[in-house]
Amino acid sequence: MESTFRFMEEQKSPQNRESKEIDLRHLFVTLWQAKLSIILAVMMTLLLSMLYVKALPSLYQASSKLMIGYSQAKMVAVEDVYNFDTQAEAYFNTETEILRSERIALAVIHQLDLQHHPEFLRKPIAPWRYWWQVITLGYSSQFSAANSPSEAQILRVFKSRLSVTPLPKSRLVEISFRSWDKLLAQQVSIAVAEAYIEYHRSSSEAATDQTIGWLLQELNRLKSALQSSEVELQLYREQENLVDQEGILGLIGKELQQLTTQQLEAQRIKSEASALWNLVRRTAKGDLDKLTSLSEIQRDPMVQNIKRRRIELELEQADLAKRYGPKHPKRVSLTGEISRVELELRSQTDFIISGIEKSYQSAVAREAALSESLRLAKVRYQDLSRKTTRFNQLTREIESNTRLYNTFLEKFKEAEAAEGFNRGYAQLVDSARIPESPIKPKKAIIVILAGMLAGILSVVFVLLKQAMSRTFATVDELETALNVEVIAEVPKVKVRSNKWLRQGVHPWLGEPLRSLRARLQMRPNRGQVVLFTSALEGEGKTSITIQTASACSDVEKVLLIDADLRRASVSTYLNYPLSQPGLTHLLARTHSVSQCIHRDNQLGFDVLTAGLIDRHSTSLLASKKFKLLLKGLRQHYDRIVIETGPLMQVSDAVMVAPSVDATLLVVQAERTDGKSIENALSKLARMDLEISGVVFNKVARNKRAYDYDLPSVHLVERSPKVIPLHEDKFRKQG
Repeated sequence: MESTFRFMEEQKSPQNRESKEIDLRHLFVTLWQAKLSIILAVMMTLLLSMLYVKALPSLYQASSKLMIGYSQAKMVAVEDVYNFDTQAEAYFNTETEILRSERIALAVIHQLDLQHHPEFLRKPIAPWRYWWQVITLGYSSQFSAANSPSEAQILRVFKSRLSVTPLPKSRLVEISFRSWDKLLAQQVSIAVAEAYIEYHRSSSEAATDQTIGWLLQELNRLKSALQSSEVELQLYREQENLVDQEGILGLIGKELQQLTTQQLEAQRIKSEASALWNLVRRTAKGDLDKLTSLSEIQRDPMVQNIKRRRIELELEQADLAKRYGPKHPKRVSLTGEISRVELELRSQTDFIISGIEKSYQSAVAREAALSESLRLAKVRYQDLSRKTTRFNQLTREIESNTRLYNTFLEKFKEAEAAEGFNRGYAQLVDSARIPESPIKPKKAIIVILAGMLAGILSVVFVLLKQAMSRTFATVDELETALNVEVIAEVPKVKVRSNKWLRQGVHPWLGEPLRSLRARLQMRPNRGQVVLFTSALEGEGKTSITIQTASACSDVEKVLLIDADLRRASVSTYLNYPLSQPGLTHLLARTHSVSQCIHRDNQLGFDVLTAGLIDRHSTSLLASKKFKLLLKGLRQHYDRIVIETGPLMQVSDAVMVAPSVDATLLVVQAERTDGKSIENALSKLARMDLEISGVVFNKVARNKRAYDYDLPSVHLVERSPKVIPLHEDKFRKQG
């Protein structure tokens, strides 16, 4: 079945490309191919890093441990006066910052005379200067002299090398100093701790002196205030004649309570008397019976007796009236008696009313007298209360001044007692020792890390280069990306020169080339005339062409035509003289066929070299003569293998392709980019020419795929003698 493959201009979508799985074997092969470059990069990096660390000066560090807040047994609580809370975290942080302060640093600088110490009068030199000294001057020094630094510069360098680190969950602080001088590192670490202790000792003495002076001043002021308040209280007591103001105030209070009770009772009696008197006055204007009906009058015994007597007389008068006339002496006498009784009742009633009036007036007078007495008692109580309040104020002032005076007197005595007491705010727990080994640089670690980094960067660079490159390493990548068929996968072989081309088919290329031959035999006309070209030069097109002709010559009669009329690559590779008659001579009809086609017994096939090359030679490939030549040669050879120049640089292949049975594009693995291949195939497609397939050249060798062919492949030494074909023999065969 005929298989025709055309180039598809449509590229695979980016989404499908991204979804392609990573071929781990391909990555390993890529790294394996670049192993020499990676190893070289790592070795160079290791060498340079060793040279670098050799030129670096060694930096030493010495550390001391200081305990902050350490104190001996307290004699007195003087820290309350200083207001130092050693248990607070803020205090610990403050003391740590004091250790880092410029005051401590300057004290150490002046104590150790660091202004003139060599540590601050030199500076490290660059590594290249170190090795320049070693090479040119024969000595090595890692330092060079520096200008005399100012105090600010020394302070800045000193603080940059000093490290104060609080240890977790403790009151310990680690004081470290880094220096190129071992002894100086130890001295500075200890000196910083001692300077801090001295700072606190001096500040403690100054604080004690300042506190004693302030307490003495406050004591004098409080003593004067206390004396003044006592004098003022005594004068006030004498002025107001106060003896027992608390007792007097209590008596007046009781009197106010009694007067208030009496006044309330008098007001009640007055109200009752007033109501009775008003009732009596209103009733007195009426008749006697209404007046005597009042409860206050009716309850009087005399009124009751008189009224009883009058009732009896009135009953007797009523009885006489039944028996006697109005003028009867008994009735007249009884009437007079009744009148006397009524006069007596009136008289008694008036007496009772007069008594009620007097009671009312007496209640009013008593209530007024009690109100006045209560008012005067209140005035006396308020006056005495004001005096008592002022007295209490003066008393409290004396008590307050007394307490303050006693407190400050106690603190003053404590401060005097603690003035000569050496209180320890810090203690040096561990003194620094002379360091035995440097902390920087970690030469072994630097070299190892540099080598590892170089290896990682080299691998990343190789993989990144492979990922960014549009070249192809496997057949699947090429076929998937460009939609072309690879009909032969030729492995990469290592050779030192082109002499191996005359030794027959290379052991590694035997099976791939036989497979190529079989694929050509499946094409129309058995692929009798096959054209080899490439997108770019240098892709191994010439060696593939020669090896294919050699592989076909085992079973077929083969002719190799060098149609590269620019470079004559076949002649160059097979060491033919450029002056040897060839294709251009034959097409120009200056030589016969027998003079131009040569039999190479060493290779086992016939060769038609390029011949004389000039700028007009390429036009011969487009002539009818070339087509007639191929038509004639088809009758005498089973296989005709033609090589032309690269598609992207010359148009020779485009002119030859219409006359051949198969056009093969040679693509070198991991070299030819996809864009060049696409342009080459597009160039053929624009001329309505077909690409029969791709020969994938110099593919990373897989031993499991190619080693199987080795035992049956042997290179055959052939005679290097080239025998030209005679024209009469050519005619007899034709």
